[in-house]
Amino acid sequence: MPLTRCAVMVSGGGTNLQSLIDSRLPASIVCVISSKEGAYALKRAQKAGIETRVIQRKEYKTKKDFDRANLEALRECGAQFVVLAGYMQILGEELVKAFKNRIINIHPALIPSFCGMGYYGLHVHEAVLNYGAKVTGATVHLVDGGADTGPIILQEAVSVLPGDTPEALQQRVMEAEHRLLPRAVRLMSEDKLSVAGRTVTIKEDAMAKRAFLSVFDKTGIVEFAKGLAALDFEILSTGGTQRELEKNGVAVTNVSDITGFPECLDGRVKTLHPKIHAGLLAMRSNPEHMEQIKALDIAPIDVVAVNLYPFKQTIMKDGVTLKDAVENIDIGGPTMLRAAAKNWQDVAVVVDSADYEKVIDEITLNGQVTQETKFTLAAKVFQNTAAYDALIAQYLREQTGDTSYPEKLTLTYERVADMRYGENPHQTASFYREPLPVLGSLVNARQLGGKELSFNNINDANGALDTLREFDGITVVGLKHANPCGVGTADTVFNAYMKAYRSDTVSIFGGIVACNSEIDSATAAEMAKIFLEIVIAPSYTQTALDILCAKKNLRVLELPDIAAKRMENSKDAKKVLGGLLVQGSDNKLYEGEWKTVTKREPTAQEKRDLDFAFRVVKHIKSNGIAIIKDSATVGVGPGQTNRIWAAQIAIERAGDRCKGAVMASDAFFPFDDCVEAAAKAGVTAIIQPGGSIRDEDSIKKCDEYGIAMVFTGIRHFKH
Repeated sequence: MPLTRCAVMVSGGGTNLQSLIDSRLPASIVCVISSKEGAYALKRAQKAGIETRVIQRKEYKTKKDFDRANLEALRECGAQFVVLAGYMQILGEELVKAFKNRIINIHPALIPSFCGMGYYGLHVHEAVLNYGAKVTGATVHLVDGGADTGPIILQEAVSVLPGDTPEALQQRVMEAEHRLLPRAVRLMSEDKLSVAGRTVTIKEDAMAKRAFLSVFDKTGIVEFAKGLAALDFEILSTGGTQRELEKNGVAVTNVSDITGFPECLDGRVKTLHPKIHAGLLAMRSNPEHMEQIKALDIAPIDVVAVNLYPFKQTIMKDGVTLKDAVENIDIGGPTMLRAAAKNWQDVAVVVDSADYEKVIDEITLNGQVTQETKFTLAAKVFQNTAAYDALIAQYLREQTGDTSYPEKLTLTYERVADMRYGENPHQTASFYREPLPVLGSLVNARQLGGKELSFNNINDANGALDTLREFDGITVVGLKHANPCGVGTADTVFNAYMKAYRSDTVSIFGGIVACNSEIDSATAAEMAKIFLEIVIAPSYTQTALDILCAKKNLRVLELPDIAAKRMENSKDAKKVLGGLLVQGSDNKLYEGEWKTVTKREPTAQEKRDLDFAFRVVKHIKSNGIAIIKDSATVGVGPGQTNRIWAAQIAIERAGDRCKGAVMASDAFFPFDDCVEAAAKAGVTAIIQPGGSIRDEDSIKKCDEYGIAMVFTGIRHFKH
């Protein structure tokens, strides 16, 4: 028989009382009794228009007299059952007997652990932390006269987090209490609790649990379904998932049997029906929702596992048509996921098979998935559907041929790995890749030896690869701190490496070396003589690999498509506070033909070195200067706040090798001082963009020293 009148007994602030007041229970709270005068719970009750009474132990000679006063008050207000919502007294035998199996208590831990006298308030949370427990929680149980010894009705686990304080843990446990207690009161008031000895059973109509499973990727789905079925869930499904489950002995209810409507339009419409979506979106704490779905003969859905049509895999296929791509845009799946995630308080929604085990474990332990986990799963759903939609939008936009920058930019990336740290040990970092493969990308590399890659390793290796792509012949690039410090092109890998190494034997130490040809044993032996962070190449001879992998700290990467050029329409982006800068990649080297602006034309050898120099300086941080001789860098001046300092650094690094060398600048010379410095060092030819209002000064200075200078008409700032 339903119980419609309850009394709440309190001693403190009354947050659990407030959760009952806010829950619009089928039972009325007819009285609030406090064991402490001035308890804030009394104010909460008075504000809600509930009768209050104060019955304090100190006002009675004996405990029995005190209990009888409470019992008399409960009878006077007509209470049919009692809720202890933070009541700091042990109830006497007479009162417990009068309300046998009709007194509910909430305890801030998972009984039988951390219960009994002394385990209340912060004390219980301090005990949990001192013990080193990984999980605590909340328990609703019936009162049998002992201290937290009665039969358990409901429990919810709460994870203990690293660095937790008693106060932080208390807050999360209280949130669980505020969910559990109203649910338990609702079950008792609706006569859905059956007590036999020390076992409380929730009657079958209250226990009905349903899970909807429909997945394209069926990894782990059979085991998940069997786990749910063992926990008394009815399994709903459709199509291929239903066939897979039934083949493996899982009883399945077809969604069409629920909706009364067959699948149609070649399976495009299966779950888009009120009997499914109302079951997902109905809020269990909202009586109007529950009355409506009951009247409409709709049952709630408690667990959803859905993953989506393989749009990404489809568009990656050779020769894919627009029709094929569009047909693999999932409609029902994202709709179900979003509906379930919106109602996360009541529905556990799983989009990642890695979460199946956690869901089963929590239901086994608590009878339901914890609110913390449900919220985490819901957040993951929106991350996944956002990425799914972003990829669809990107693909369809590309099909239109529109290369302009969109008004709304949505990007999606997939995590490759967490980094130990970022640029510095105090910074966190992760490595992400674009969802579709990009030829020549570092994410495609296979690590053959050495430690895991760091944030700086990846950033520098990417810079080395960008520089390497400028060259078609056998080339080796040495890079340090995002600047090429040595680049060499030759007839063999060994000679190219020696050119790059000799460019700057100091800076290459601890740097990155990238090569566009197979590394042989002779080259590997030379590389092994110094400390390098990374060697990356399209392939290695076995002997070379043995030599390099013998150095435990050297990261050896294999990237077969290392020479692949960037796509013409590729983009680069830089994050700024509150925004994002997006630009086309710097894929152009020259603007038309060179223009010789001096009296002397460069020689054939100078032209070859000038071209080499401009390819290198394009990848040096601005202001940047490169000095080249015989297809190898001899001096690099990177990242200075004025150009003459960059030139002076490059000249100093080159030393006597400047004689007969050429110089490249990433942007125009604002004055003729760089020409003056180059001439005194022995440089014979210069390549630069031109475009300064004082270009004529530099041209005259070149003519004065007999230096050939060409303008490219294009600059290559790199910040």
